[in-house]
Amino acid sequence: MRPNPLVEDLPSALKLKEDEILNNDETIVIRLKGAYKEALICTNKRIIIIKTGFMTGQTFGSNIFQLPYKSIATAEVKYKMLSGYFEISAGGMQNTEKNFWSSSSLNSPSKAPNCISLDSKIQAAKFREACSVIMDMVHGLQKSQTDVSTQQDASEDLVSKIERLWALKEAGAISAEEFNAAKTKLISL
Repeated sequence: MRPNPLVEDLPSALKLKEDEILNNDETIVIRLKGAYKEALICTNKRIIIIKTGFMTGQTFGSNIFQLPYKSIATAEVKYKMLSGYFEISAGGMQNTEKNFWSSSSLNSPSKAPNCISLDSKIQAAKFREACSVIMDMVHGLQKSQTDVSTQQDASEDLVSKIERLWALKEAGAISAEEFNAAKTKLISL
């Protein structure tokens, strides 16, 4: 079996945090390292960004950012000549342009909770592929929610039609036999 290029081993500090927060029913789909002690972990249920260490602004601890797929608006990689970053966007989050070389917490991707710093073309390519997988999962979830909503609408429509038939039967406008025939026809559609 060929190893998944989107599932990498993590440094021990990140692996410990991953082990702490993953649930038993979650399957890892993507696990990628960033330029510093940063990791993107995508499970079958959510996206997690873990940051530890001085360069991420977490000298004595860690930061764990997580979102369910339904909350994600976009996932993108912004990579220029030698560096860049991966960013997750969600409703209510104001994204600002980041700079890999910045040390300011305002525009440094290493310090932003929803970003991961990238320092190679290979890393950028892997994160771009991860973006595609993430957006496929987001769109798949939205499609399944739409399908459920459509099924619920159809069920509610069927119930209301049967209720109208019942009211007609009760009012004497149609017979019991006509009610049963019309109900059977509606149900079989």
